[in-house]
Amino acid sequence: MEVSTKLFNAQATKNFSKINEQIQDTQAKIASGKSFLKASDDPVVASNLSAKMEQKILLERFVKNGNTAKTRLDLADSGLNQVINVLTRFSELSIQAANDTYGVDDRLAMVKEMEELSTLVLEITNTQDANGKSIFAGFKAAASAFNKKLDGTVEYVGDRGKHALQVSENMKVVSALDGGTVFGSIKTDFGRKSIFEILENSINAARTASSVTSKGSAPAKAELDLAVSRNPQNWSFDIEGSEGKVNINLNLSQASLADLRDEINLFTDQTGIEASYDDSTKKITLTEKYAGQIMISNLEIGGVDKATSDPEFYINMESIDGEGNNIGYRRQIVDKDQVMSTSVGDIKKSINHISNQLAFIGAQTRKTDQQLNFLGERLTIVTAEVSELGDADLTKLVTDLQATIVNRDAAQAAFVKIGQQSLFDFLR
Repeated sequence: MEVSTKLFNAQATKNFSKINEQIQDTQAKIASGKSFLKASDDPVVASNLSAKMEQKILLERFVKNGNTAKTRLDLADSGLNQVINVLTRFSELSIQAANDTYGVDDRLAMVKEMEELSTLVLEITNTQDANGKSIFAGFKAAASAFNKKLDGTVEYVGDRGKHALQVSENMKVVSALDGGTVFGSIKTDFGRKSIFEILENSINAARTASSVTSKGSAPAKAELDLAVSRNPQNWSFDIEGSEGKVNINLNLSQASLADLRDEINLFTDQTGIEASYDDSTKKITLTEKYAGQIMISNLEIGGVDKATSDPEFYINMESIDGEGNNIGYRRQIVDKDQVMSTSVGDIKKSINHISNQLAFIGAQTRKTDQQLNFLGERLTIVTAEVSELGDADLTKLVTDLQATIVNRDAAQAAFVKIGQQSLFDFLR
């Protein structure tokens, strides 16, 4: 009877231990909210859950990449719109600076504003994201995209790489543009230029306009000092006197200024202006036969297509008396392209170029937005599937737990009662 009792006790103890483990397992599932605690509990479900979890993690990575791309694209969009605003203002200032109605101080103020705007463009081109990565430096995002050298010129120090981020199993979106393409390769009538070359040309034009004019006049008598090339250039300008106005058009060089005298004198009857030439001083003297006003305007010089701080080719015009003495101040007449330079047209081309880059950014942004919406839908579905596979049915677990506890308590009570009975109790 002793052996049977030991076996009974051992079996009962084993059963109670199993029941307690079951209770603890159920309690752990309730606490964790998971339907199983280890893969061995349900290998098939565990395998499916693992696959869904991997898919969920991948989708979350795509969403993160999409949000990063959108943030960087938004920064690029904002920056390029600011640049367009600056270029628009540059165009306005360039036109104003070329207008003879503005005084020297006004033009100098315009130059100052243009210099500040140029600095702003440099700052925009070096825009960084929240992680300190340059938006326009290509793959060299750890450094600035553009660098201002000691001589004042600006160079691109990035590369032509275009950042792209994976936003699906088979789709990437460009998250940034390289500055070399956006700002360093603008097509103009005279080749490709950087935006900083174009801006500097406009600034030079405004500086030139502050010290020169596109037309000059003198009463009765004037002396012309021409800065011309050694090689023949086509020069064209209007000359006007009391009798009328004509256009002078001929090839000039340092050796052919006498030809200009002869050309002017061909039209004396139409203008009232006579010309003489001093070979020793290389200067031309104009005399108005009726002591009227002498006007020179609309100077065009072949090959002069951009502004410089110090014009290379020009006409200096001074009023003189009958003795050849200066009786007024010198007017430096330059090609209008040096006052309102070709950079005005280049600025318009720059605006068009930047606008095309904005269109590309807009397309990438729309692509990113659409993909983020699609990813959100996919992520919602996968999250629900993960929940369905891995989340516990708490109501069922609690009910099972209560039932197990009740069964355990009943078994324990029965065990105690049976343990208190003798052999004679069983033989009755």
